[in-house]
Amino acid sequence: MSSDSAHESANELDHEIDRELDQKQDSSTSLTDEVNRLLQRLGSPNIDTVSGVFGLWKELVGEQVAQHVSPVKLDRGRLLIEVDDPAWSTHMKFLERDICTTLSHFTGTTISGIDVRVKSGRANS
Repeated sequence: MSSDSAHESANELDHEIDRELDQKQDSSTSLTDEVNRLLQRLGSPNIDTVSGVFGLWKELVGEQVAQHVSPVKLDRGRLLIEVDDPAWSTHMKFLERDICTTLSHFTGTTISGIDVRVKSGRANS
């Protein structure tokens, strides 16, 4: 194989890889756009906000809180959380302002408040 034909083959391969990368980026972008459109129709925030609140929950609230409190739903700026014990419900009301501020900062969306429910199915002691 001459150096010219090797060079041409390498160029063709580079172009093919570029085309595939462009297609993957386009399909990824359109999937994100489609998910965001669906979330918008459902009245939910965009995927970046949802993944920030739910995906980074432990990092944003701390391990101790995350062991007892889980995010359930984000609806019109209000976050529904579920606690494993009624005592955590009270504790979360005291932390509400700080948690809303932190979540709002990291997600870029205003989280105006927290609604708390106690996980059902708890054994009574």
